[in-house]
Amino acid sequence: MKPFLRVVRDISLLFARILMGVVLIAHGWHRWQVMTVPREVGLLEAAGIGNATTIVWLVIAFEIVGGILLIFGLATPLVGLGIVVLNVGIILLLKDEFYLHQQGWEYNAVQGVVGLLLLAHGSGRAGLDNLFRRPKDDGGEIIVDEDEAHRIQPQEF
Repeated sequence: MKPFLRVVRDISLLFARILMGVVLIAHGWHRWQVMTVPREVGLLEAAGIGNATTIVWLVIAFEIVGGILLIFGLATPLVGLGIVVLNVGIILLLKDEFYLHQQGWEYNAVQGVVGLLLLAHGSGRAGLDNLFRRPKDDGGEIIVDEDEAHRIQPQEF
């Protein structure tokens, strides 16, 4: 049962990463090309947030680059942390109502929780993050002394 659940977890993380990546790219593109930077800056300035131009450009860059990274499963925990920080900031600084149809924060809460899951669980085995990690049972040795090579036994899969 444990191998089955691991596969289900990896498939779930794959779908969550890809969907969240597409959503991030779409939001970043929308802020940049549809809403336009000056309108986004105006919204933040109206809310009393300083350095609005810098914040808008950072958010756009994070959403587009972070979305691409998520789709490929690169730096997944880091992007997950960014999603949490971004959405908590939006909830605390810009939202008063709960429901989305009232310009509320429910959608941002869902995005934040997905970011938290990606932060906690990473990309899963289907992400490219795994190319840069050493397996837990590796032993930590990169170069083996020839005198000790006879003690190393191959692992079964």
